Amino acid sequence: MINKKVFNKTKSSLIKINILVVLGFLILFSIFIYTYFQSATYKSIDNKLNNELESIAIQLTRQSIIYPVTKYPSNMIYIYKGDRVRYYTSQNGYFNDVLPNRYTNKLNDIFTFSENGYTFRELNVEIGEYQIQIIRNIDSEISSLRQLIFVFIIGILISLIITYYLAIYLTKKALVPIETAWNNQAKFIQDASHELRTPISIISSKLERMLKHPNSTISDEVETIADAMSEIRRSKKMISDLLSLTKEEAIIKLSIKEINIRNFIDDICEDYIDIADIQDKKFDINFNLKNETIFTDENKLRQLFLIFIDNAFKYTKEGDFISISLNQKDNIYTEISIIDSGVGIKQEDIPYIFDRFFRSENVRDKDIDGSGIGLSIAKMIALNLEAEISVKCENNKTEFKIIIPNKKYNQIT
Repeated sequence: MINKKVFNKTKSSLIKINILVVLGFLILFSIFIYTYFQSATYKSIDNKLNNELESIAIQLTRQSIIYPVTKYPSNMIYIYKGDRVRYYTSQNGYFNDVLPNRYTNKLNDIFTFSENGYTFRELNVEIGEYQIQIIRNIDSEISSLRQLIFVFIIGILISLIITYYLAIYLTKKALVPIETAWNNQAKFIQDASHELRTPISIISSKLERMLKHPNSTISDEVETIADAMSEIRRSKKMISDLLSLTKEEAIIKLSIKEINIRNFIDDICEDYIDIADIQDKKFDINFNLKNETIFTDENKLRQLFLIFIDNAFKYTKEGDFISISLNQKDNIYTEISIIDSGVGIKQEDIPYIFDRFFRSENVRDKDIDGSGIGLSIAKMIALNLEAEISVKCENNKTEFKIIIPNKKYNQIT
């Protein structure tokens, strides 16, 4: 089974990665939004300062400086001529002195400064012989930006909490197929070891028995040698099936081409007609086709069909029947049915017959040779061919169906 320590470590790493990715995205998103709103806020303030300046410039050209420059100033305005102040508005107690500091080194510029715990935005320009200071308190805007930062922090914290639980859920869900594959691999190794252990043990015991009788001739040990050879053939068949299964699981390319399904089935079944006569079994083939052309990998379909027809002959006895029928549904798919009246399959075994090494008790009791891998190979071939397999069994009459789509699809690469 899966190593829990490795699994938990992987799970923890995935959760951390998910949280870090989300955290990084939220921080970048927050910085972008904050920068945008900060820029928009200062741009709005600067526009108001410039609008005020335009109004002042118009008034300066029309009237004496002794009259109010603007009736309802929204900013603090200070106008200097040389070193003398010619006009100013109320400062509302922001500054210690009546007049604020003059920043002669920042003429024709907009800048931010702080004084007495307040923050201001100032436009300092020269118009002719006048130097004009337009100052606006921006504490409310700064407060709004700080509140925005606070909202971002709270939002990020809440998002991280939600992300943590979502990461746990999604990680568990994502690791389910990995855990299943790991467990299946472990089970596969255990089953393969178990299945191979038996013939190896038999061969080993037979060889040890022969070593205990060094003077025996081949004639004396012919039965022992035959048993050992039988187990060797069984082991070779099992290893061959395992290699076929591995090959099907790793397949990356199919050779799709047009085939005539009637000729394809007739060609395969030709040899089995003679086998049926020898074994005294009834064997028939029925075609109900509107279109005999399909597109698939011929070799893979042959291998798939042979698995089912071989099983049909293997699990039937004298007097039983085997029937092959082909049908089409509105030219959407071709259905190949393999029906036999052999040993049958128990209903409770049907969900497991495609598992590796699975063999039902009624098959084992009848001592029918087999590795229990054939149907697993069939399942993988069908998956690669985009075909479907169904099975049902009633009154020892077993029916396997291979459903192949009638369409020309691109070669898998």
